[in-house]
Amino acid sequence: MLAKSLPEDPMVFTMAHELKHHLVDRELPTSFCDKSNESEQIEIGAEIFAAELIYPEQDFVADLKLRNVQSGSCTPEVLVKLKQSTRTTLSYSGLAKRAEFLGFAAANSLQSFRGWKKLEEQIFGTPLYKTILIKRRGFV
Repeated sequence: MLAKSLPEDPMVFTMAHELKHHLVDRELPTSFCDKSNESEQIEIGAEIFAAELIYPEQDFVADLKLRNVQSGSCTPEVLVKLKQSTRTTLSYSGLAKRAEFLGFAAANSLQSFRGWKKLEEQIFGTPLYKTILIKRRGFV
């Protein structure tokens, strides 16, 4: 029931989300996850479960504190470096939500940011898979 075309991060998150439904919500009437019900408690619970399973809040807080990130000072650069060093599959959106919710960043300062992959490339360079694709397509 998972879209096989999903990239790794959303695939892992979706599997964790659906695992919560399987473990906890089996007795409830069957429903599908989509935009129409994403604000329902059952779906919010699955989102929280998935985020916690993938990258526990306690680890996230400890990792930010290890990097001396103070309250309100978390930036997109901090989250890009954190994601790279921890190799978490929690999305940038998930990391941003959590940083804001826990007060490491001001409200809407990270969730509104849209240049995550571009910033990732600026900091760490072009990923190998992209370099290979470019060479295969003859753009070099």
